[in-house]
Amino acid sequence: MRPKADGCAMLAVGALLMLAHPVAPLLREPYWLDESWVVLATKARLADLPLVTSSTPLGWTFLVWLLPPAGQVQRLVPWLFLAVSAVAAYGVARLLGWTRRTTAVTAGLGAAAAVLLLPAQQQRHDLKQYTADAAVGLLLVLLLAWAERSWSPRRLAAAGAATVLGMLFSHAAALVGAAVLAAMLGAALWSRQRARQLHAVAVTGLAGLGMAAVYLTVDRANRNESLVGYWDGYFPAVADLPQYLRLRLDELQPALGVPWPILVLLAGAGVATVAWRRRPATAAALALLPVIAVAAGVTRSYPLLDLRTSHFLLVLWVATAAIGLVGAADLLAGLLEGRLRRPWAAAVAAAVVAVAVAGYAVANRTEVWQQSRVNAADEDVRAQVRYVAGHRGPGDVVLVNMSGQYGFAYYWPANRPQFVRGGVQATGWYVRYRPEDRIIVAADRDHRGIVGALDEARRLAGPGGRVWLVRSHVQPAEAALWHEALAGWHADVVTVGPEPVALLVPPSP
Repeated sequence: MRPKADGCAMLAVGALLMLAHPVAPLLREPYWLDESWVVLATKARLADLPLVTSSTPLGWTFLVWLLPPAGQVQRLVPWLFLAVSAVAAYGVARLLGWTRRTTAVTAGLGAAAAVLLLPAQQQRHDLKQYTADAAVGLLLVLLLAWAERSWSPRRLAAAGAATVLGMLFSHAAALVGAAVLAAMLGAALWSRQRARQLHAVAVTGLAGLGMAAVYLTVDRANRNESLVGYWDGYFPAVADLPQYLRLRLDELQPALGVPWPILVLLAGAGVATVAWRRRPATAAALALLPVIAVAAGVTRSYPLLDLRTSHFLLVLWVATAAIGLVGAADLLAGLLEGRLRRPWAAAVAAAVVAVAVAGYAVANRTEVWQQSRVNAADEDVRAQVRYVAGHRGPGDVVLVNMSGQYGFAYYWPANRPQFVRGGVQATGWYVRYRPEDRIIVAADRDHRGIVGALDEARRLAGPGGRVWLVRSHVQPAEAALWHEALAGWHADVVTVGPEPVALLVPPSP
């Protein structure tokens, strides 16, 4: 491939990235609940990262921690991984054994465009690790294709090491890594080349041990019962698999942008194209991945076809489907070579792919060109914090509901929170403050947690004292409990955004 052509292709990918995924909206909107506990890592000590990372990969949390706790700049982390996924998809398609340079460029651009235009990608601008799952998965497949292009111990070792390193940034890397290692070992055994077999056995064995070590020391420690319970509906029984798969794929339909049977058909064509273009190990890894994902779901190891945790599968499928489309177009070009001059035949193939990509963009124009808000939950702790910080008087107490504690702790400028293991949240930890900070966090959303927090606030405020109430992500049942518990309190509600604050005065004894 000529460097000039690669450079022009990357410019095109970059332009599409900026059009379909602009950065400015990411930096404007405040963090909502699920983002808040992630970004709060920026206020933790380095030694506390294993605790606060919770269900998020430790390496990914470290990247967030490196950025300053100011504004919403941390959303650049998932955005950059999204960009990497497009470049990796380009590389996977590019490294296949195409017979024409123009087809290689077309394949790379088609795969990258499909990854950027996938509607599911528009929903992954929040501060979560799911774009990293997709990027790491594609990078592992890319390294396998690169190793398969010219087998060598060095390339095998690089692919094996990446499976271990990838697990620090993506839990899904365990599934993709297993597929890559199995395909790499299978290809070596099939080759009947003793040296290659020995190298493959050594690399896959060491990589497998490394992956197990990362899981046992990092990943498993943050797999708590609340999180497993949250995923319970995504662990199917073997007998229910046919019905389950159809149900979940139907649910994912809007995120795919095309009817899922068409995507499955094109992805199958993509696997066949990868094998046809002399990358059988890479094709085997792509074919094994859905099987491994199903096995992980059945064994309750990893949720199956959840929109967020299976995001990597959707991205890999659409990239593979794009390769399948290019493979079909390349076959058409081969048939036309007998009737048209060779350059015109290649141009026809490129035109078929361009029309398909344009049609995909138009069909999903609402999601692609009119990006939904990042903060889809319509929460704004930031506005509440700014108001309370500007109006809090000496001796005033601040009371925060359980769900609001993470966003409050991030945006609150005055006091550093303490991180404590436990609590009822799926995060596995909560925050608290020193008594002199005069900040109270409700321990739960239930009657006991709410009444207990109000009693503590009343005691701390004293007779005639004032209590600022900050609540976010309030569920209907919780709202009713607050209303009941505040009977007798004087409350002045201040509208500062979608979530108001309240200035409370405790009832007289």
